[in-house]
Amino acid sequence: MAFVLLTTIIAGKVAGQDAKKEEKDGWSKAGTFTLTVNQGSLKNWAAGGEQNTLGVTSVLNLTINHKKGKYNWNNYFDIGLGFQDASSFNRFRKVDDRIDITSKYGYAVTKKWYATLLLNVNTQALPGYAYTDTSSIKISNFFTPGKILLSAGADFRPNDHFSLFVSPISIKWVFKADDDFYAIDKFGVAANKKSYSEVGAYASIKYNKSITRWASYTGRLDLFSNYKRNPQNVDILFTNLLTLKFNKWLGSTVSLDMIYDDDILKKLQMKEIFGLGITLKI
Repeated sequence: MAFVLLTTIIAGKVAGQDAKKEEKDGWSKAGTFTLTVNQGSLKNWAAGGEQNTLGVTSVLNLTINHKKGKYNWNNYFDIGLGFQDASSFNRFRKVDDRIDITSKYGYAVTKKWYATLLLNVNTQALPGYAYTDTSSIKISNFFTPGKILLSAGADFRPNDHFSLFVSPISIKWVFKADDDFYAIDKFGVAANKKSYSEVGAYASIKYNKSITRWASYTGRLDLFSNYKRNPQNVDILFTNLLTLKFNKWLGSTVSLDMIYDDDILKKLQMKEIFGLGITLKI
């Protein structure tokens, strides 16, 4: 019922927006790449602080589409990797690491509705650690956790800026591939197992818009209800990316990600990153 209500509200909000433009057959792409570097050094600084710091962060937000007649293939790439080093760390520490790829293949039933098959892959590239003053403990790795979601449903696309995908039946696989975690219960995957599957309802809302000539916003909200276990505890993924362009090369990005998945952590996870540096439009 909640998914039906959500669909009705969102569809009503966007129905009055600009009509969908006629898309041409062939390939199209759009996106941004940002690379930011920050460095600092202190010597005999009375106020104190880290003596030397160095940080590097990169963000790729890319869309690649293909259209042929009534068939559409839409691909979204959200990839980020960032590190921070300070003299007290004695090593680089991750501040961002995400690989999120969504692929949708759809057939136009009407001008705005598509029968669609969706595939989403979500993981990270490198090991993640929890740090103390004297040690570090590995808590995650590539495909640990990792998620693959396969879903068939309806995709509502009234214009170039908005899409709403809904599916009553979806399959999600959660992976714990790192052998170091094989013998323990982690990320909802039982001990002595490397994966488990969920069957549930899924909805994904995606919105992107150029606010001005120098500012654009991309947002996504994913909702998943697991029929097999605690369906009332809906998994939430909410990503936001604001890109600001000051000139052809210089720009900044502000990202805010929020995740709730009680199988992984029974708390709301939040991550905010601000970057200023080279920003390229693709």
